[in-house]
Amino acid sequence: MRCPRCDANINIGAVRCNFCGQDLSVVHYVRRISNAYYNIGLEKARVRDLSGAIDTLKKSLQFDKRNTDARNLLGLIYYEMGETVAALSEWVLSKYLQPEENAADYYINTVQKNQTALDATNQTIKKYNSALTAAKAGNEDLAIIQLKKVVSLNPHFVRAQQLLALLYIYTEDFQKAAKCLNRARRIDFNNTTTLRYMQEIGDRAAVGQGKNSSASRKAQKKDTLANVTPVGHYKEEKRSLMPVVQIIIGVIIGIAVCFVLIRPTLQKGSADSGSQIADTNSQLSVQASQISTLKKEKENLQEEVDSLQKQIVDGDTEALEKVSSYEKLIKGLSYYTAGDKINAAIAVADCKKSDFDTKVAKDLYTTIGSISDSQIAALVSQGISQMNTSYDEAIKTFKKVLSVDEGNQEAMFYMGRCYQRQNKNSKAKTWYEKVIETDDTTSFATQAETYLAQVDGTQ
Repeated sequence: MRCPRCDANINIGAVRCNFCGQDLSVVHYVRRISNAYYNIGLEKARVRDLSGAIDTLKKSLQFDKRNTDARNLLGLIYYEMGETVAALSEWVLSKYLQPEENAADYYINTVQKNQTALDATNQTIKKYNSALTAAKAGNEDLAIIQLKKVVSLNPHFVRAQQLLALLYIYTEDFQKAAKCLNRARRIDFNNTTTLRYMQEIGDRAAVGQGKNSSASRKAQKKDTLANVTPVGHYKEEKRSLMPVVQIIIGVIIGIAVCFVLIRPTLQKGSADSGSQIADTNSQLSVQASQISTLKKEKENLQEEVDSLQKQIVDGDTEALEKVSSYEKLIKGLSYYTAGDKINAAIAVADCKKSDFDTKVAKDLYTTIGSISDSQIAALVSQGISQMNTSYDEAIKTFKKVLSVDEGNQEAMFYMGRCYQRQNKNSKAKTWYEKVIETDDTTSFATQAETYLAQVDGTQ
């Protein structure tokens, strides 16, 4: 343990600090009290008096905050009551106070590995808070629905069971309230809030159950044969010809109705059907011609829309190109005014004089974009000197040269040399070939052929 005076590490059984001489009898007394409260809390937890165990363990930690056994047990009790966040807080603090050989490591890893349980815990907390807000706003039905989801996700969440029971009491559904309180009491047997709610319900839930049970017993005592109708004595009826006569009369009446009513209607329908067919055909031909006309109009309108869209796209592209050219000109102008003529020329290297509309812009482009041979030679020399320190920086410099002077054979040659020394043979080969294609009579072309043979030999 640590000395409360000088914070030195000392033996746990030492009576006095070896470094500052502090008397440790009070420290040992406080630790014994903390352990005593821990043992009492453990006994209460074993008999499911979780709320009482929480109070006792908190007292244990008041005497010795480093009592990790008490803190770990407090986290376990919180976890059992559905308070996962509070449990994790206690375990993390315990791990901070005792990093080595601490059971909190196992508890934290067990909770964190089960991602499904963590997601369910988050949903539970959100739904509980939403239900609490709805209950405070007077929307009991919505709160009950939310709390049902909460207790289905986490049946051990004691606070949710208690709140759901309270809402059932408010709506006078005492039987459901009693069920919720019984579930909460199975988790925390001696919880004060649960017991107070159960006292509030009193005998009302039992009375409701008694009424239901007595009603069911009365229903069972009813005579099961009360609705059965008794059957009389069998008596054979005398045969009669009246049914046969009635059938014959019905058939005759049916035939007469067919001739009087149905036959004229059929004849009239057959006469009118020809004219109806002709009218229908004429209507169909008119509709077909209208459809054909509408299709042609649609095609013409679609062509106009496509033409307009193309004009819009072309105009937007041209406008964007103009804007980009002027942005490059402004950037080059900033370099030029700062005295950096090389970067100014590089900034407008991708532009053409025709990209600018006004004479002032064209004159600026001509002034900024012009760079002397001596400046280009100086930039090449800078790249050659950079090859001694960084090939990447040298490559950037040679690219600047080529952006303002595309045919600079010397820059091409040294670009190939940089890539060859970086063992990027494919890029080196490309630049050596460009040197030879530009002018195969120069000394750079001769050297490029030699190095190109070396690159081909290594590939």
